[in-house]
Amino acid sequence: MKLRALFTLLLATAAINAAPVSAQNLSGTWQITSEGRRGSVTQTVTLRQEGSTVTGTISFTGGGPRGGGGGAPQAIEISNGTVEGAAFRFTMAVDFGGRGSFEQVFSGTYEGDFMEGTIEGGRGGAQPFMGTRGD
Repeated sequence: MKLRALFTLLLATAAINAAPVSAQNLSGTWQITSEGRRGSVTQTVTLRQEGSTVTGTISFTGGGPRGGGGGAPQAIEISNGTVEGAAFRFTMAVDFGGRGSFEQVFSGTYEGDFMEGTIEGGRGGAQPFMGTRGD
């Protein structure tokens, strides 16, 4: 009987040691591209995942996150960021200094250094996007 218990303990230890040490993580700098009314739009998204919480910034150049004329580079903090397994969701709130504001919700899935999903909110309805991690 002691031999059976020892054997069971050894099998359990081997199974634990064979399990992956760390789960997939969304942290990093991502280049995401979507097709807007004015053509292809690329944004840099820097994400930090801690447990199921995601924080970070979205950076872009131009009059707004969906393109638009000139303008200086901008970075907007994301909010309400969550990740569960390979699924993620976060919000970007854009304020035009008293001339209006809107929110965009980014949601999708990721695997390794590739992500895809949908941007909802703002003008023009839902837009699909794809992204790659660059760091």
